[in-house]
This record gives sequence, structure tokens and C-alpha cells, in this order.
Amino acid sequence: MSTPDAVIRPARLDDAAGIRQVMEASLELDALPGFTRRDIDRAVARLPADPAGVIVAETGAGIVGHVWPRHDDLTVHPEHRRLGHGRALAEAGYELVRAQGLPWLQLYVPEHIPAAVAFARSVGLHRHSSLWVFRLRDGVAEPEPAFPSDLRVHGLGDIALETYVELLNDTFADHPSPVSWTTAAVETVHALPDFDPAGVLLVSPRNEPERLVAFARVEIGPGDDGDIEGWIEHIGVRRAWRGRGLGRELLRWAVARCRAKGAVRVELAVEARNERALGIYRRDGFEPVIEWPHWIRETGIPYPVLD
Repeated sequence: MSTPDAVIRPARLDDAAGIRQVMEASLELDALPGFTRRDIDRAVARLPADPAGVIVAETGAGIVGHVWPRHDDLTVHPEHRRLGHGRALAEAGYELVRAQGLPWLQLYVPEHIPAAVAFARSVGLHRHSSLWVFRLRDGVAEPEPAFPSDLRVHGLGDIALETYVELLNDTFADHPSPVSWTTAAVETVHALPDFDPAGVLLVSPRNEPERLVAFARVEIGPGDDGDIEGWIEHIGVRRAWRGRGLGRELLRWAVARCRAKGAVRVELAVEARNERALGIYRRDGFEPVIEWPHWIRETGIPYPVLD
């Protein structure tokens, strides 16, 4: 697939610098709410996990755009817009997710940019939902976690990576938007220099420590302003174990972990359709600060609905 001036192809590992350049140029011009250089660092560091999950547009000038469905991202370098690259990338991204058996191509559309909304409509996308960034209010005294006595909390330890990945995928199997992980992707993240295994907490029945039923993961590091930020990456509970307050206690553990490491801000992202999670976060002092609108184009593949 190509445009008159660009080849549209799967990304390679050596495309990382070009993809970064596109992201940085967009960050400077588009002023996307909540998008920072740290986000660029995190995304590019994860490229080796699945370069074929990213499609790039390449011209004689190098990488001029990309579509990255896993990150809801389609970006064209500002100097190379209105040349058909975005439309070609949108089509390539659609074909990629359809080949993966996913129900839709989902992209973040910055609605404060009229041209972005017009483009989304022109390639068959329509507004579906939003991802909200929630921030813990200043001064909130979060209680210490108190897990049920019949459960044990512990770190990754010698848990097999495949066991951990199965937990991640099962707890998010009924998420409002398709979310899944491969062992290779998780292994790549765990090999990054800034990965801290102490930022993962696992929950098991006390007498079956290898039978994982829930987890939480946090990341802590400097933000663009130099302040230490805590990001609650994921909280997941298997369906059969919900309704026991595990999500609330995992959230409280995550907040305590962030504060113990010096975080002055604690944030997380939550899908607007995830009403159960929204209720937990609001009751524990989180409030919405940034909205990332999601637009989708359906592939016709049904999204499984679980009990």
C-alpha cells in the first residue's frame, strides 16, 4: 500500500527515531491535552515488543507518519499533512486490526482541532467514548489497604511470566475497549531499565499463592516539570472475585506506593464506559482532569460480551 509520495509499511525496530520525531513535532504544534515527552519515551521504548503492530508512512524524507492502534494513535508530521498520508495510514490501521480479529479501529481524536474531527469523519470514524485521566485530589487522606484475611498479597517473585500474562488478559477480557497483552510484550516492558518489579502487587488465595486472582501495577518517575509522578497503570480483578472490595484495596495500595516513592501527583486513566471503576475512583478522591475522545470504525467482528 502506498500514496503517490509515501510507502505505507509495517514498522521496523530501526524506525524508532523517525516515529519519535513525528511524535515530538506533533507535541510541539498540536498541544494535545495531557500528552507529554514522558509518554513519547514510554511508547517508543515499547516498540520492540510488537513493531508489526505499528504502520508507518515513509518518504524520501524518512518516516512522516504512523498509525499505532494499540496506543489509539494516528499522527502525521505537521510538515507532511494534507498529502494523503493520514488517509492511507487510517486504512492500513483498519486492515491491521481486522486481521487481528478486533472489533474496531480506535483512535484518539483531539476535538479541539477542527481539522482532526473532519479527518476522522472522512475516514469512516465516529465518536464512541472517552478515556479520562483522573487525578487524586490534593490533601486526600487515602486509607491504608486492608485485604481480606483469606487472601495473600505478594510480588512477582518466581511467578511464571505466562501465568501473570494470563491474569492480565483474563481480568481485562470484558473491558469496554479491547485490551490484551502478549508474553513478548510484557517481557519487553519488564526488561526496560526503569521497570520496578516492586510496582506490581499480586493477590492470591492464602493457601494457593500461585493461583492469581487480582493485580495492580504502578509506574513512578519524573514528569516533564521535574516533579515525581505516580501513574496507576492497571488494576484488574478476575470476574469471580469481584464484589469483595479488591479493586478498592488495590487502588489504596497503589496510592500508598506512589506516595512512599515521593510522587506529588497520582493519576490513572479510565474508560468512560467502565462504570464500576469510575465509582471506585471517585469515592476514593480521584477526579477527572483530562478527556481523550475515542473514535472508532467497526470491522464487523463481534466484541465478546462476558457474564
